[in-house]
Amino acid sequence: MSTPLTMHRATAEDLPSITSLVAQLNREEGYDMSASMDQLRAAMFAGDARVSMQALVAQRDGRTVGTVLFYWGFDTVSASYGYHLADIVVAPVARAQGIGRALMAALAAQCLQQQGQWVSLTVLKKNARAKQFYLKQGMVEVGVDFLAIGPKGLARCAQI
Repeated sequence: MSTPLTMHRATAEDLPSITSLVAQLNREEGYDMSASMDQLRAAMFAGDARVSMQALVAQRDGRTVGTVLFYWGFDTVSASYGYHLADIVVAPVARAQGIGRALMAALAAQCLQQQGQWVSLTVLKKNARAKQFYLKQGMVEVGVDFLAIGPKGLARCAQI
């Protein structure tokens, strides 16, 4: 029988393990780059008004086995606040042990405790396993298309 899972709000001391988990996920998804520890530190702890990234960390036997990164959002249709889930990551050796579910439950409980009314996220079309996980947690597909623009596109757009 495995030891109990513990959960806590991320601190600066958790940054090395969070950075490692995020980099592992990005490699698995085929991305060449990932947020650095300094970038995560700035987003989570530097007080930058543009973003207030938060994280919950799951540990077992004193080792980080998973994390969920999220930030507050506002929905203009319902005039309500909620969390946008940026990433949920479980260490490969700890998968299929209920850690992802525990992270989602902790995120949902915290959102409700802080008067949030929803959690949103995006999932890669190629990541059917993640999509099935989120659907099992009670999430539903919303009829929207996700669009994005990068630095070069922003520069072109700004010239208008």
